[in-house]
Amino acid sequence: MEAKKKYSHFTITDFFELVRLNTKLNSLMPYLLGILFAYFYFHTFNWQNSLIYLVAQGAIALFVTGFNNVQDYRLAKSKDYQKEHNLIGKRNLSPTTAMAVMLTLLLIAAVLGIWLTVRTNLFILLIGAPGLFVAVFYTYGPVPFSRVPLGEILAGLFEGLGIMFLAVYINSPVSQLAYLNFDWPQFIVGGNLANLLLIFWVALPQAFFNAATMLADNTCDLKQDLANGRHTLPSYIGVQNSLNLFSFLTLAPFAIVAISVIFRLLPIWQLLIFVTLPKLYKNVQAFRQKQTKDMAFWVDEDNIKHRVPTTFDLAPQNLFWFQLMQVCGLILGIIFH
Repeated sequence: MEAKKKYSHFTITDFFELVRLNTKLNSLMPYLLGILFAYFYFHTFNWQNSLIYLVAQGAIALFVTGFNNVQDYRLAKSKDYQKEHNLIGKRNLSPTTAMAVMLTLLLIAAVLGIWLTVRTNLFILLIGAPGLFVAVFYTYGPVPFSRVPLGEILAGLFEGLGIMFLAVYINSPVSQLAYLNFDWPQFIVGGNLANLLLIFWVALPQAFFNAATMLADNTCDLKQDLANGRHTLPSYIGVQNSLNLFSFLTLAPFAIVAISVIFRLLPIWQLLIFVTLPKLYKNVQAFRQKQTKDMAFWVDEDNIKHRVPTTFDLAPQNLFWFQLMQVCGLILGIIFH
């Protein structure tokens, strides 16, 4: 029983590592892209809504990673994984304390989400509520989403499309996108389908890159996942098909953005993304050659330890550089519009 076991003190450093704070910049990029696109296309910006959503999205992003780590520890069948690979076991942290911190983050996100709904429209619940549901049940419940081949789809839908869509929605006139009006027992759903399809299209690269990052993660963890009873997409389609899909998800966004520029959905400055093409192509080839995730180190002649980069790191790098160029392209498009 946990009450009979002495655990290490849960520090702020443990919290940062548990939620992988260093990876959360990628969660911020779709948010920025949504705000910038709303200003570029609809010429609107609501700083209050944007600030509320920033805190809410930050809280849910931290919750998802931390909650998944706690659940992975609790559900793990491998004792070696619990003690040597999961932060909870390696640091001898209390799973109950860690879970309490994560649930506090979830509560913050839920309260802010309700506030944002009051400030905008009930339609936001059709996107936000499923997002919260997936965040919780990704590693919770009798059949967690993390143990079936849905991770890539869910990551693309909610971390890519969902974040960017909500960032556009809270900054744009409700009449320009979609609305849900409820007056018991009547309700009305309406909106502009053309604008909704437009946002879906321009946000598609974010969906692809987030799905690619999840796929890279699952491909690297394939053996470990199988040992712990997790059957992710690579276990069904095989490593080679996973690598082919990873290549497609990483390179297809270049074509999507190019088409968007041709049809003037995005400013011509978005073509800055092609500066990253050689690097991303090289990263894709490196990942196809070897899929590693566990950290390794080497010691130089001065006895200084250096971390050996893993090939998994290439996936979030691809996401970051592509999104950074998109952000720069939208900023330039706004300035020179």
